[in-house]
Amino acid sequence: MLTDKLVFRIHRVLGLTAGLFILMLTLTGSILVLDSQVDAWLNPGVVTVEPAASRQPADALLASARRQFPTATLLNMRLYAGESDRATRVELKEKGERIWVYVNPYTGAVTGTREREKAFVRQMRELHESLLWEPYGGYIMGLVGLCLLGSVLTGAWYYRKSLLSVFSMGVRWKKSRRIVYADLHKYLGVVAMLFMTWMGATGVFFHWEHLERSFGNGPQRPKTEVTPPTITAVDTYLTRSQQAIPQLTPDLIAFPEAPDRPLVVRGNTPESNRMLGRFTAAVEFDALTGVQHKVFRAEEADAEYKLEHVFEELHFGRFGGPVTQILWIVMALATAVVSVTGLLIWWVKR
Repeated sequence: MLTDKLVFRIHRVLGLTAGLFILMLTLTGSILVLDSQVDAWLNPGVVTVEPAASRQPADALLASARRQFPTATLLNMRLYAGESDRATRVELKEKGERIWVYVNPYTGAVTGTREREKAFVRQMRELHESLLWEPYGGYIMGLVGLCLLGSVLTGAWYYRKSLLSVFSMGVRWKKSRRIVYADLHKYLGVVAMLFMTWMGATGVFFHWEHLERSFGNGPQRPKTEVTPPTITAVDTYLTRSQQAIPQLTPDLIAFPEAPDRPLVVRGNTPESNRMLGRFTAAVEFDALTGVQHKVFRAEEADAEYKLEHVFEELHFGRFGGPVTQILWIVMALATAVVSVTGLLIWWVKR
């Protein structure tokens, strides 16, 4: 029989199992909510520039990056069209390493280079998603998501008769440490309940997708060395993509890594639904002939695509700009306090 006593034991076991992981997730997740701002703050002379009247053509910026690494494979080019103080970023692959080359979009001068995997925000994402231990860390994080979800649900059930009373009672700061910890744990647990439930559920969803990709039965592309096609006239592709999708603001050019792969221009339009991902429109071109293959709009995508991107936007709080970013960080910090106070309650009682 599922008694309250058994539910509380399950709640405690799940909370203790995931406690330190949840603390790490809330801290790294807060950084990832503001990843662009954090990266600019840590690398002001590289990723940020002084805005000017007009931008250089994309071909000129690409040529500047290529001069730094003439033998590297070209992967993508991020234009940051909506951020006037942001350097254009060209991603290359040289001797197995992915390199970010930053180019001032107004002068064409290279402002700096970095190895992608050593970038702080990149390491925070890897830590958040896989404990820097792919693929096994990702499996662990999936279990942590299940523990968080189970802990929230069992806590809500155990305290179901007194959930709302926390707002009238508050935190009894003058009582013993155990009571203060318990009051904080319960109060912030109720405040952040929906947030924690959503983080746990979407975290499990993302890691389940990772499992499907790892053990899927679909055909695998052979990992052989191929020579990618030489891409020229990038500005022409940008112009043609804007003709294919009126009012498109191109923001990312994904270059083909093999002759049979397309060149893709991604971006957004004024009518783009921000909940459907960072880039909501795309145009694909044959990398060898330049023929336009297809036009993609996220609003016309299937339900699975929409669901995945809505979940990601809600998980990282990017959809509402600074308002949701700040709210998500506050809720993440509340979740961290819930985790810490849960551990302290156990420590005091043991």
